[in-house]
Amino acid sequence: MPFFASARFPRVCRPAASLLALLVLSGPLPAQAQLWETPQTTARQPLLRGAKAEQGGKVLRLGSTALTLDVVAGRVVGVLIEGRDTAGVTRALAGVWGSTAEGAASLQQAFSRPAFQDRARLGSVQTADETGTDLLALRLTGRGAEQRWRVYAAVNVLPESVFPATRNVTGQRGAPHVLHVLSDFQCPACRQLWAEQLAAWRAQPGKYRLHYHHFPLDYHANAFAAAEASECAAKQGTFWKYADRLFKGFDEWGQAGAPQAAKLFGSYAGTLGLDRAAFERCLSTRQTKAEVRRQMQGAEKTYLRGTPTVYLNGVKLTSFSGGELERIQAVTHARPSAARVIEERLKTFR
Repeated sequence: MPFFASARFPRVCRPAASLLALLVLSGPLPAQAQLWETPQTTARQPLLRGAKAEQGGKVLRLGSTALTLDVVAGRVVGVLIEGRDTAGVTRALAGVWGSTAEGAASLQQAFSRPAFQDRARLGSVQTADETGTDLLALRLTGRGAEQRWRVYAAVNVLPESVFPATRNVTGQRGAPHVLHVLSDFQCPACRQLWAEQLAAWRAQPGKYRLHYHHFPLDYHANAFAAAEASECAAKQGTFWKYADRLFKGFDEWGQAGAPQAAKLFGSYAGTLGLDRAAFERCLSTRQTKAEVRRQMQGAEKTYLRGTPTVYLNGVKLTSFSGGELERIQAVTHARPSAARVIEERLKTFR
């Protein structure tokens, strides 16, 4: 599902598509479809019908294939699939992802390829697709009648160390929930996010600590300059007010040529009470260019496919619904947390 594919967030700004794509799985498989659901909902998936439930529904047996559900705060955050039969294992994986019989057949074809099996014998932990929302771990042992698959599909929870450092942070240090927003000042979807959800988060500093990261897209002519301007304002301690002004003047500077946009950036600084001469000197000599570039390079580690991209407690948001926020908050603050449970499983694949 594309980012902001809802009435509230109808569009997203995307970078140009890469010409190189490494196809690991075949067929349209909706990652994260049944992760985050309750164990009961997962068990009701069409491809998992007929599975025998054990241990209170946390283990499902589908023929010779076993599915162990990792449940945190009542939600499935990972599924370990074990079995000898490739068809059974891939059917189970497709079922976990809410796919179809056609998707299961495509997975079986991929898992049967010698090159794929050679990689699985070495043990593999990677993201399930380019969105980075899910992890997929594989291990294949034995041959012939002794062949055994271990497959683990799980939510991808990024550690804080993955996100690029930024001085543009608001909210209390002790706030229980941490948001990372990767954004572009000339992106319409980013402006909508800023005015709606992000405004609500900023209004709750005791609950959310918010980090802003730059990722101006190449095809937005003034986006990089706007990011530089915001960093010049940040040097004077007014990033957030200046960013508010940039989004307010979106249609004005966004449609201007570069020289006029620079003048507007300077006028915004003046109206906000900044030292305008120092601001314009910072902007004209591009004193913050390297900082914007550094953040962009760091953001590439976050599986960013478009702007805005937002992470809550290390989990990428996809729908921005209240239910999604509540689920993420619950599983990331449970004891043990989703990250801890998933990491313990992944250790056996490395």
